[in-house]
Amino acid sequence: MGHRFRSAERRERNGRTMRISGSCRLLLLVAGLFMGAPLPVDGGITPLSTRRIALGVPQVLFVTAPEGDYQRLFMVQRTGAIRIYDMVSGTMLPTPFLNIASLLETGFNEQGLLGLAFHPDYATNGFFYVNYTSSAGGQTRVARYSVSAGNPNVANPASASILLTQAQFAANHNGGMLAFGPDGYLYIGLGDGGSGNDPQGNGQNINTQLGKLLRIDVDGAAPFTSPPDNPFVGVAGLDQIWAYGLRNPWRFSFDRVTGDLYIADVGQNAWEEIDFQPASSLGGENYGWRCMEGNSCTGLTGCTCNSPTLTDPILAYSHAGGACSVTGGYVYRGCAMPDMHGLYFYAEFCANTIFSFEYDGVSPVAPAPTNRTSELVPPPGNGGISSISSFGEDAYGEMYICDLNGEVFKIVPADIDQQDCDGNFVVDACEIAVGAVVDCNGNGLSDICDITSGADTDCDGNGVPDSCEVPTADCNGNGILDACDIAGGTETDCNANGIPDACEIAAFDCNANGQHDSCEIDAGTAGDCDGNDVPDECQIATSDCNNNGILDACDIGAGQSIDCDLDETPDECQIAAGTSEDCNGNQLLDACDIDLGLAIDCDFDGRIDSCQISEGSAPDCNANGAIDSCDIATGGSEDLDGNGVPDECEATEFIRSDCNADGAVDLADPIRALGGLFGGVGVPACNDACDSNDDGSVDLADPIHTLTWLFSSGPDPDAPFPACGTDPTDDLLPCDEFDGCP
Repeated sequence: MGHRFRSAERRERNGRTMRISGSCRLLLLVAGLFMGAPLPVDGGITPLSTRRIALGVPQVLFVTAPEGDYQRLFMVQRTGAIRIYDMVSGTMLPTPFLNIASLLETGFNEQGLLGLAFHPDYATNGFFYVNYTSSAGGQTRVARYSVSAGNPNVANPASASILLTQAQFAANHNGGMLAFGPDGYLYIGLGDGGSGNDPQGNGQNINTQLGKLLRIDVDGAAPFTSPPDNPFVGVAGLDQIWAYGLRNPWRFSFDRVTGDLYIADVGQNAWEEIDFQPASSLGGENYGWRCMEGNSCTGLTGCTCNSPTLTDPILAYSHAGGACSVTGGYVYRGCAMPDMHGLYFYAEFCANTIFSFEYDGVSPVAPAPTNRTSELVPPPGNGGISSISSFGEDAYGEMYICDLNGEVFKIVPADIDQQDCDGNFVVDACEIAVGAVVDCNGNGLSDICDITSGADTDCDGNGVPDSCEVPTADCNGNGILDACDIAGGTETDCNANGIPDACEIAAFDCNANGQHDSCEIDAGTAGDCDGNDVPDECQIATSDCNNNGILDACDIGAGQSIDCDLDETPDECQIAAGTSEDCNGNQLLDACDIDLGLAIDCDFDGRIDSCQISEGSAPDCNANGAIDSCDIATGGSEDLDGNGVPDECEATEFIRSDCNADGAVDLADPIRALGGLFGGVGVPACNDACDSNDDGSVDLADPIHTLTWLFSSGPDPDAPFPACGTDPTDDLLPCDEFDGCP
């Protein structure tokens, strides 16, 4: 199946996709910084040294880091904990990343937590894998865990998912190494099951996982799948086997650039060996155990010694001189020493020796190794290297040495102190290249080193050299940071906003006296009663309506003036200017009287009813203090004829046909009616009186009816007539008033 490769370039080898890690591209970049020329073909000229980075990490067996994580180094303890070393600060985090001690069998020194590998997409999926011997009978288990959701420095112990198990009939030869290959698959090293001389013949038995290098796909179906190009897929043998004939592979590793595989296989009693597999391999190599140990025949069964079907080691050494157990390492591809690229480092456990060689990938054997032991002795005060349990790499590709005394050492250039200004044993140029530290001025030193060495200043203490900040924080253009002008006393900053007062005067000196407004206020030489950072004297001209020398807002705030409508203008000024009414003269705006319930505005026209009644702009016919329309609207009075006048205020007696209401029916009455109908003289005050024919409406028939009665002996007008009386007819004609009745 396909595989994802994060931050990686790809190339093809015999149909297998290879990945060149980000650190390798980094080292090519940094090489130019160190050498100014192409990398040498043969490396190894840089004098080496070591520095102890950790002490008191009991039974530390391995160190590694996720790809692209230049901040942290993860340390594996056989007893079950994984610790994090902060590479930037040079300190160990107090809380373990993971502790599975309760799950382990650690009774024998080859048991416990033995391996750790981070998924190539760890930054995205948070998956990592561990190899340990379980308390359930010492069986090997490979499990996947996840980082916790809330803290990148703590794993989720409840996230365990067992991928693979293997029963162990003895406590030794458990292997334990895990590593993702450049093809994205997980490789697992397993020993032959233990005891001595492989009594079960597991190394040559392709139907057991023991004595093998396994290759599995952890991105397919759970718990894993076997890649389809594994050598035993579809034929006899376990699908997950990649190579066999191993006794106890104690650390294998892939060359970060070439993809070649190096396997250090611990021998029985006579020989130790380092096996090699080119990146172009299709798998299926048989490295010869148990019929061969190194290049020697053991006389044991299982295969034919020196058979052409066996893959010989590229390096073997005897146990002469106290040697007993090889510890595999890595091909150096780090950033700090580009000329050392291609050198494979390994160690001899019992003899406490460290070697390196550079293998060309095609010769039958590797060249004679170089003994690096004395070169790698730590300087005084850095402890001593012994009982080497493992090597490891960080994300830069730099190499580390672990020993069983709880120490971790880093291999560094001998002149590391000249290349590492912050003392964390990471070459400055390497940190700068990946962005782990900042070099704002591009001088090859981190900003903090520029500052601490005195090469640049940081007068504002923000960790950024002043030379990088002047263009954006030098308001007076004197070439000195504003903060430094202020700190040095050459500029004042009375409002403590980090800007020299001189740069703000133009905008913040309202009285043009050369003093910053806020400083005058703070010093008490100018008032600011409204707290808006503008001296009161600069606002008086437009904000003192009563001319008492105090800002309106301050009059209001002190209770000296009322601002009932909250428009920040004293009510007295609005009343005096005529912009608001105070019809009752109580010095409160009418609107406030109404809002506070001190006055009534029943018709909601914004004016007090009592004032409208007093000035005659609204009627109160029954003198009850309420506008007639409100009496009617609230049901306090009836208005059956809908003329807007309470019925109790309308006339109850009139004389029919006395349209002008003078107490007599004569010619003037039809003339008044005609004037109301056609002459534009207005509606009579009592329409009922003008309705001579009592038909419920005033029209032309009414004056004709009156004239007929006056001059043609027509019928009398209907009652009430000829004397005052009430209307016997129930109609809706109004009679607001009638003055003709006594």
